[in-house]
Amino acid sequence: MNQRQPPAATAPAAQRRPRIKKSNAEKAASEQEHLSLVLSAAETTINILRQHKFPAAIFGSLACKLYGNSRCPKDADILVFPPSNDIEPEILKRLIVAAAPRLFYLKNARDPAATYRILWFRQSHPHRRRETKVDILVPGIMSLPVIPLSRIRWTSSLPLAPFPFILLHKLKGWADHRAAPETFKRVRQTTDAADVRRLLDIHAEMRVLQALPSWWTDPELFDEELQADSVVRVQQYCSEFPGRAERWRSLGFDVPEPDSVAVAVPS
Repeated sequence: MNQRQPPAATAPAAQRRPRIKKSNAEKAASEQEHLSLVLSAAETTINILRQHKFPAAIFGSLACKLYGNSRCPKDADILVFPPSNDIEPEILKRLIVAAAPRLFYLKNARDPAATYRILWFRQSHPHRRRETKVDILVPGIMSLPVIPLSRIRWTSSLPLAPFPFILLHKLKGWADHRAAPETFKRVRQTTDAADVRRLLDIHAEMRVLQALPSWWTDPELFDEELQADSVVRVQQYCSEFPGRAERWRSLGFDVPEPDSVAVAVPS
């Protein structure tokens, strides 16, 4: 008769390392380090493109930062103006990698069906490798235009898309993420909304726009679809954040007065 064997001792569950909370000084230092990385990625990319006679402009969160937004950008978005329509972003990415293979590399997208690859910039570090993504885009998609070179603003040796362009495309990003079916995209709307709020608080840029009637109809920066959609998006934004409605009205948008019982929700 077999005796029942005692149950085997189970190995103790692996203990999680306690998360060490960073001090404000450490967070600031970490953000500054990452900002330096993103700026280096953008400047290196712009220099390679200029060597090949491709004008470009920075937009997205890095441009927001350079215009005065306090948030540190995660990566760099660069709009390139090729001389012909047959030069696609994938060609430009391969050109950049070939020009500086120690600094750039291409990585497959998460979606196995995707036909594009992602451009990454890397830097050596005493303790780890630092890297950041660089998005390369061309006119013709996402209502992106060929911005006249005379309207590009240079700051810190970097070319920036005009502020009105940055503002309305950040608003577009908020609306797109808000309506996205994917959860990981929808959560980004909070960051986008806050970016829009901070851009609206840059008083020097606001004064310029307030002096320009119907500036969002500028055909050099916005196609007809983006012009019409921006009017709707402003109303949606003000409906969700009534406390920002007055600022949009000061920019010339026809925003209905909020309900007297509505409570302003900070973005």
